[in-house]
Amino acid sequence: MPRLMSISELTEHNPWWLDPTAINRDRLISEYDSSSFKWDPRLEKTFQWDVDVIYILRGPRQVGKSTLLKLKIRDFMKSGLQPRRVFYWPCDLVGGPENLASIVVAYLDLARRDEASRLYILLDEISSVRDWQKGIKSLYDSGRLRNCTVVLTGSHSIDLRKASETLARRRGEIHKLKDQLPDKILLPMKFSEYADERSETIRKFVLDLNLLKRERRHAMWSQICRGSLPKEVRELEVVAKELQQLFNEFLITGGIPKTIDTYLATGSVPRGLYEGYVELLLRDIRRWNGNEIILRQIVKRLMDTLSSPVTLNNLREETDVSSHHTTGTYLDFLRDSFVVSVIHKLDKNKDAPIFRNSRKVHFNDPFLFHALRAWALGREPYRETINFLSESEKTAKLVECVVAGHLVRLLFGYQPSSQFDYTNQLFHWQSSKRQLDFVTRMDTGYLPIEVKYQNKTTSGDAAPIIDFQKGGKSTSGLLLTKDTMGEKRSHVEIPVALCLMLI
Repeated sequence: MPRLMSISELTEHNPWWLDPTAINRDRLISEYDSSSFKWDPRLEKTFQWDVDVIYILRGPRQVGKSTLLKLKIRDFMKSGLQPRRVFYWPCDLVGGPENLASIVVAYLDLARRDEASRLYILLDEISSVRDWQKGIKSLYDSGRLRNCTVVLTGSHSIDLRKASETLARRRGEIHKLKDQLPDKILLPMKFSEYADERSETIRKFVLDLNLLKRERRHAMWSQICRGSLPKEVRELEVVAKELQQLFNEFLITGGIPKTIDTYLATGSVPRGLYEGYVELLLRDIRRWNGNEIILRQIVKRLMDTLSSPVTLNNLREETDVSSHHTTGTYLDFLRDSFVVSVIHKLDKNKDAPIFRNSRKVHFNDPFLFHALRAWALGREPYRETINFLSESEKTAKLVECVVAGHLVRLLFGYQPSSQFDYTNQLFHWQSSKRQLDFVTRMDTGYLPIEVKYQNKTTSGDAAPIIDFQKGGKSTSGLLLTKDTMGEKRSHVEIPVALCLMLI
């Protein structure tokens, strides 16, 4: 039976128990305070801290999950909360579910001796602990988590699926949550958040146009689906030049706060930030008994086939992988680590994805893409980033990735649920002649979307949209361009940077 932790051992990671101001000297808090670029994720406002619930907060490495927890601890201390009511524990070195449960029990025995008020238990990177769900289940079943708000963070979406199975009906008072969502995902910031944080002018436009309200954004997308440009897009045209400049920089830094802060301070991104992210990902693959060499080869193949439909056998070419099943396992790892999105072809006759056919694999964030690409190719990361973006054709492929990630988030907004599955809402499509980048299943029907991130567009650029419409599944479409805007007979045209402000 695991030994119980001593008070001194528990205090080591909770120094505010001795001095409430100690949280201000925490490394992550100090980095946040000294940074010129501060991001307060909108997601934080969706937590309710007065409910017995087990939250699971997921997201890719380096996106700021731990910082979010530490900032909340500081808020608790500033509010005058009794310090021992807040417990934080990093789970990187926790040996297993029994060890995990014993650490929490030791804290509860200590805290409950003082008072019976609500306790806040924050367990960071819990996905480092194999079978952690068993430890949480035993705590819940024993009644230990009554009058507790629990937040568990991790870097793998696979844990969400395991948790929904193991912790079924053991997540607490979910019915008391306004959004009914105990599962939270903190992704790199969207371009709209990035632009809002970077520019006071754009922030004023966002507030004046009421773009933060989900209902307003859905109304605008309904207009696009009907073939008309929302007036908000026309008004954003005033700041189109600034938005385009910010988008160019977003393609370098992505939505990772530390990368953005460093880039703004120095005009570059140091090798250490790229390599730090890759090393964390490699640590995860080792934990799952994966092979670094195989991962590198598959990542390189994903770079070679970027924006093109591929089969698992296609991804196996020029690698040491002997089976397409192995390729699928590594692709699942990248997807579950929030690195890529996998989009399947739409079968228009069945209104369903074709899972056995070719799929398109999009990287979810520009910085993650650049970091993995430089690692796979063995090149200096920042220089390779700038070289990549100097070629318009390559840049267009990365822009398509950015659009894919934003469309996933748009569709989640229509059906916010722990069971949300974008593979049934977002597709690619192909006629006998042409490839259509995206098809989204909206409330009003299908919306075909083509990305043409180039200096000039022609009437032929909308041909894939028109091909899709011939089947009678859609009457309008969206052509995402670099700088043109207008309403056409078959579609509307909106610059990518402006359109992303609506998501």
